[in-house]
Amino acid sequence: MKMIRYIGAFLLAVAGAPSCSLLDITPDGRVTLEDIFADPDMTGAYLNGCYNDIPTKGTTYYWVCNAPTALCDEGWYVYGTLADGVPARMYLGTASASSHPLRDYVSEEVNYYSTYMWQLRQTTTFLQYIDGANVRTEAERNRWRAEAHVLRAYYLSEMLKWFGSFAYNPNGYSDDFDYMTLTKPTVWWIAEQIDAECTAAINTAELPWRIDVAADQLRATKALAWCLKSKMYLFAASPLFADIDEYTPAEQKAHWQKAFEVNQEAVRELEAHGYALKTTVDDPALYTGPAAAYQELFTSTSLTSASDPETIWQGRGQQRYTDHNYIGSNTWSLSSRAGIVPVQELVDAYEVLSADGATAEPLLNLANPYNADKSPNYNPKAKALGYDENDPYAAPRDPRLAVTIIRNGDPLYWKGETKYAETFVGGDNGINDDSSTDRFTRTGYYFRKYVGPRDDIDNGNYSAPWKYFRLAEIKLNLAEAAAEAGELAVAEEQVNAVRRRVGMPDLPAGLSQEEMILRVRQERRVELCYEECRYFDVRRWSEAYAASKLFKENLEPCGKLTSMWITKNEDGTFTYERRVSLINNSTHYYDVLLPIPQSEAQMLYTLTKKTWQNYGW
Repeated sequence: MKMIRYIGAFLLAVAGAPSCSLLDITPDGRVTLEDIFADPDMTGAYLNGCYNDIPTKGTTYYWVCNAPTALCDEGWYVYGTLADGVPARMYLGTASASSHPLRDYVSEEVNYYSTYMWQLRQTTTFLQYIDGANVRTEAERNRWRAEAHVLRAYYLSEMLKWFGSFAYNPNGYSDDFDYMTLTKPTVWWIAEQIDAECTAAINTAELPWRIDVAADQLRATKALAWCLKSKMYLFAASPLFADIDEYTPAEQKAHWQKAFEVNQEAVRELEAHGYALKTTVDDPALYTGPAAAYQELFTSTSLTSASDPETIWQGRGQQRYTDHNYIGSNTWSLSSRAGIVPVQELVDAYEVLSADGATAEPLLNLANPYNADKSPNYNPKAKALGYDENDPYAAPRDPRLAVTIIRNGDPLYWKGETKYAETFVGGDNGINDDSSTDRFTRTGYYFRKYVGPRDDIDNGNYSAPWKYFRLAEIKLNLAEAAAEAGELAVAEEQVNAVRRRVGMPDLPAGLSQEEMILRVRQERRVELCYEECRYFDVRRWSEAYAASKLFKENLEPCGKLTSMWITKNEDGTFTYERRVSLINNSTHYYDVLLPIPQSEAQMLYTLTKKTWQNYGW
C-alpha cells in the first residue's frame, strides 16, 4: 500500500468506520478488508504490515548516522563531504514546519508524522476487524490482538516523543463527526491511552513475556508493553509537557506520583519474569575489567537470554560500525570515516575515581557545570581525587568511559594489531577541522560503544542489534520518577544497582531531593549515551520558551559544544586546550518538539479554527 502523505485527524476518521476505509476502494482489483480478514494468512500478513515502520535506529538515518546523538550534547557529526547528512543540515538552523531534515527522514512526503499516523490507522483497522476475522485458533486471535495493542501503543509513544500532542481517537471518527469540535488532547491523556493499550496486552494470557527466536525478536511482548508504560508516563510528567499543558503544581505532583507507581510496578514485573541487569560475560578472555558485561552487551552478536537477561526489545539486523562511524587514520589501510564523535561535554560526564575505586565524584558541579564562557566549573572533590585539567586522562574514571569513548593514547585493535589512538594535532588519528574530509575527529575523541574489542573492517565482526529497550533504562526511569516524587530511597537503590554493575561505588548517602534529581540525570547521561535517550531527555526537561530557566539549563547548552585540541610537545608531553567551536543551530526553544507538517497544521486549522502547530514553528 502506498504511503498516504499526511494522515491526520481527517484520515483517521476513515479508520472509525470500516465501510469507509480507504482500503475498501479497489478500482485496480485489490482485495477488500473483508477479503483480507476472511483469510487467516492474509490476516497475519496485515498484522505483519503493522510492524513495517518500526525504525531500525542506530546508523539508519540519512548518511548512516545516529542523528539524535549529534543533536544534543553527546556527539558531533563530522560531515566534510557528507554535508547532506541530517545533522549537518540541522546545524544550519534552516529547518521549518514545511521542510525539516530530521522529521522528513526520507522526504517531505514520507516523514515521522505521516509514517506513524499511517501505522496508527493500520493498527486501529486491525483491532476493529480481528474479533470477526477468520483465524486458525482463538489463541492465535488473542495473541495477534494483543500484539496490535502494543504496536498501537508504540506508534503513539513515537508520536508523543517527537511531536507532543496530536489529534487522536482510538475509535476513529464517525461519518457525521463535526470537526469544528475537535480539540487537542493533553499529553497526559495520550499517555493514559498508551497505558490502556499496554494493559490490554499484558492481560492477554497468550502474549509472551520474552521471545528467544532471533527471527521473531521484534514481535511484541508483555515486557515491551511495560517499557512503553514506563517511558510514556515519565515523559508525560516531565517539565516540558507540564508547562505546555499548564498543569497546576498539585497536578504535576500527582503526575510524578503516578509515574513513580507505574515505573515501580514495571521494574517489579520485569524482574519477576526473569529480566535482570547483565553482570556476567560469555567471553571472559575478550571482555575484561569492571565494565566487561556492559561492553559485551553492546558488541556481542551471540548473546542469548541466558547470558543477556537485560535486553527487552531489540532489532533483527546486526550493526556494523567499523566501516563507517568509527575512526579515521592517515596510515591504516581501509580505515573508515569518523561519523559522530563524542564531544567534551560527554567526556566530562564520567565521574572521577579514587585510586582504589572506592570513592567517586562528579567532575563538574552538577548544579552549574559550566560558566558563562562554557569553561568547566570543576568539583573540588574531583580535583582532590587527582583530576588535573593539564593531564585530564591520568586520573581513574568511571569504567564506562573506556568502553564508550576513544581518547588520545587509548589502545584499540585494528587488522590484528594493537594500536594507540593519536588524536593530537598531526597525529595519525589527529583532530582536524579541514572541511574537505570526514575521516577525522572534530572533537579529539572517537566513538567506541558499539565496537567490540576485536572488531575491525577486515574480520567481519559485527555489533549487537539495536536495543530499543533494556532493563537499565527502565530502572533509571523509576529512579527519576522516584526522585521527583520524593521517594529518594527507591531512586538511590535503582541508581546504585546500575552503578554496581560496572564497579562504581554507591551514591553518597543523605542526598537531598534536588541533589538526587541531578545525580539520576547524570547517571542516565552516562549509562544510556548514544542510545537516543539524551536527545529527548534534554528536551523534556526544558520548557518551550526562550526565557525559561529549564531551557537555559538543558537544551540551550547543546547549541555550543566543546572539543579537546591536544598538542604534542617536543618532550613527548601534551598540552590540552578546550575550544567551544562547534555550533548546533537546532537547539532553540521551539526545537523541544518537531513541527507537525505545515500542510497538516493548516488542514486542522481549517477544520477547527484552532492552532495545532507546535509552539514557535
